[in-house]
Amino acid sequence: MKLYKYMSLQNLWFVLDVIVNQRFYCAHWSELNDPLEGRYEIYLGESSSGIEENMVTRIEGAKDKYRVASLSADSTNFLLWSHYADGHKGVAIEVEIPDNHPDLIEVIYTPFSSVFSTSGDIKDDMRHLFNGKGEEWAYENEYRIVAESNYFILPKPVTRMLLGPRASADQEKILLATFPSSVEVVRTQLDRTQGTLIVSSSNNSIHRTSFDGRCE
Repeated sequence: MKLYKYMSLQNLWFVLDVIVNQRFYCAHWSELNDPLEGRYEIYLGESSSGIEENMVTRIEGAKDKYRVASLSADSTNFLLWSHYADGHKGVAIEVEIPDNHPDLIEVIYTPFSSVFSTSGDIKDDMRHLFNGKGEEWAYENEYRIVAESNYFILPKPVTRMLLGPRASADQEKILLATFPSSVEVVRTQLDRTQGTLIVSSSNNSIHRTSFDGRCE
């Protein structure tokens, strides 16, 4: 499955870390921008509040070990480019992750929370608490890496990166000079009539220019 990581170029080191070290940083779930991350409800009927408090303690302890990296299945989402790629001046890094990878979760957009009705519902693996988001987030078409480590190692090297239409020529030059030739850099184009982004075909990718001016 091809997925995309939208990133700013304001800190090029973060982008280089993905390309060179072949990994994504996973943030603790509490650092994500949705304050309702990991939401759940406990329904015990007439059970005592003491049991509920014990369940909350166990649930919070179990989910607290997880970290998340967010990706999207959409490479031309106008809002994602605006919100996460520095107002169309950043990049969308294309990665390939197997559909059945154990750390990969497809986000479901729903107004409902996970419900715990008995203490037996609580298990060590609490990844399911992070596969649901409110319907207002549906435009993100999000997939997530939910893991226990700070970094997720990509199964395959990055071979393609999309450059935002508002990235400067100087930024483009630095990227082409820095990244290995195995990474194809494709500049996206803004269709002002339709209000959309266009990704050029491989044949229209940016030509790499060496420092002596020769095109590769």
